[in-house]
Amino acid sequence: AVDEVEGAAVQAFVTFSLQLTESSFVPVFTQVVEWAKARAADAPAARTRLGALFRLASSLADALRAVFVPLATPLLDLAAAALDPVSDPAPSKKKKKKSNAGTGVDPAAIVAELDTWRMRTHALSALRRLFVHDGGEALLDAGRFNQLHPLVTRMLRAVPPSEGPDGEPLPEAAEGEHMAPGGLASECVACVAAMIASAPDDALWKPAHRGVLLATREGTARTRLVALAALGAVVDKLREEYLALLPEAIPFLSELFEDPDEAVEGAARAFTGRLTELSGEDLKSLMLGDEK
Repeated sequence: AVDEVEGAAVQAFVTFSLQLTESSFVPVFTQVVEWAKARAADAPAARTRLGALFRLASSLADALRAVFVPLATPLLDLAAAALDPVSDPAPSKKKKKKSNAGTGVDPAAIVAELDTWRMRTHALSALRRLFVHDGGEALLDAGRFNQLHPLVTRMLRAVPPSEGPDGEPLPEAAEGEHMAPGGLASECVACVAAMIASAPDDALWKPAHRGVLLATREGTARTRLVALAALGAVVDKLREEYLALLPEAIPFLSELFEDPDEAVEGAARAFTGRLTELSGEDLKSLMLGDEK
């Protein structure tokens, strides 16, 4: 119910904004940003308000596109703070007395996990849209890119909350559903690709790309699959220009050819097949040769 009310409020604000001139819109949007920041010392309120702000920013970016990008600069630091490890909620702990639901987990900790997950999903969604509509022209400079890329690629490793709002697992937590549309992993994959594509200098691609590659060595199959999806999305954006990054990717992909999880191994081989077509080189044979 709260989500529906928030969605209606966002739509109403966007409709109202489309009737304003830029000079009239700026102070109104500034007030919304200040409202979202006003409860920064109260973590539960801050998570809820920032989630709403990022959701609004996504809708505004869809409606106003490039016009909104230069006005959204204040959101970058807020998104960075939302994605920062400092914002991680305390892990759920068993209570001495079981809750009414009988789970034995502190309900406040579950709410904190869900609100953080939601806030970060909307933050990645907003950043992705800003990157897409910016194209490296106004929003990102080298300093800002270097601030954001470790935080964005870190989200490839994010593990869904143990319970959803209704006590059941989130849809994207189910096996094979890690890329559920609108989920955090799906938004993160698209955000990583848009961020790299909009970098102001292609020299900045390498550190962000390495952040994705390192995620392919994580212990959970889910994270490795998400990282491979991100690599695929980067290739979709860069096309032939990705070949400059290919040499660094080969050792990581070679390792994934021997992954104990069949889905990961299959995804790695399929991705390598795409790179073979793109480069015109038989990369699979090269990697299989490395295994021997």
